[in-house]
Amino acid sequence: MNAPLISEVLPDFLEEVVHLLRSGGADPLEAQLRALRIESMCDCGDENCASFATAAVVKVADVVELQALEGHLIIDLNAEQKICFIEVLGRPDVRYLLDEYQASLK
Repeated sequence: MNAPLISEVLPDFLEEVVHLLRSGGADPLEAQLRALRIESMCDCGDENCASFATAAVVKVADVVELQALEGHLIIDLNAEQKICFIEVLGRPDVRYLLDEYQASLK
């Protein structure tokens, strides 16, 4: 089974990130973001973490820090400037939706 698109699991969050990218001048990442899949969840164990990988291999070369109203959002880019990981901290709403999606797979 293919990994789900971000838009399938987190549609409102996706639109929030797109808005933040546009307002921060990083809107060229929008098309890339809309096509991304949630490849794996962060396994750090922190209850405040709702981060996820969007690539099979995560090697961070650059970051785009977004000014979110709630929590911390950081887009991690690899050397080819492709989004490979999305850091989401302090967002229980996102964590809840990701947990619900994971539970539905069992």
